[in-house]
Amino acid sequence: MALSSLLTNVETALGLSIDLGYASKAQEHDLYEAYVLTLLLLAADDAGWQLELRDGWGNAVTAPLFRLGPGRITSRNFTFAHMTKAGRAPLEAHLGVKVSGQTPVGISPPTKSGRLLHEFDLIVLPESIASACRATGDDPDYTAVTMHAEMKFFTGKLSLPLGRASIGMALECGLSGKSVLITNQLGYTVQDLVQHHSVAFRFNVLPS
Repeated sequence: MALSSLLTNVETALGLSIDLGYASKAQEHDLYEAYVLTLLLLAADDAGWQLELRDGWGNAVTAPLFRLGPGRITSRNFTFAHMTKAGRAPLEAHLGVKVSGQTPVGISPPTKSGRLLHEFDLIVLPESIASACRATGDDPDYTAVTMHAEMKFFTGKLSLPLGRASIGMALECGLSGKSVLITNQLGYTVQDLVQHHSVAFRFNVLPS
């Protein structure tokens, strides 16, 4: 899957032009994460959620800017999806946001929460939690995670260590039953491993 093809699918799904340097700097794995985000938004739309792309100040955006690496939710210039539905608490979907896990910081650099931070490729949080973090400068707590997806874009078959890493994240951040590993490849041993530990597995996920 060429980078240009992934970019075209992201642009078409969002109905917007990916701007502000994203297209020129992004690699295939970055665009793959954005592509999977569009799948989430399409599913949410089918389920009756109202969607709007926003920045961290709450402004609607017409030229989304997605992260090319892990960052904190307090970085307000990056784009996320705001999701609302009657009778449900509003949600936010973010790419590349760090979350406080369970493990306390010991010899590693200190964090505000006093616990290790982990990058989540795609995360869905209650709007109330995300807004509070932006206001206080805190990182989201693992207990606040509504949904999590880890995305892997490879040119070859998946290896078992990838499954071990996904399980480690699920155990560290209490993600059993609400985490999914999404990839463009097959990986039967990885699938067996992660599903045994209540991490869903979706393979061959591509625009084609």
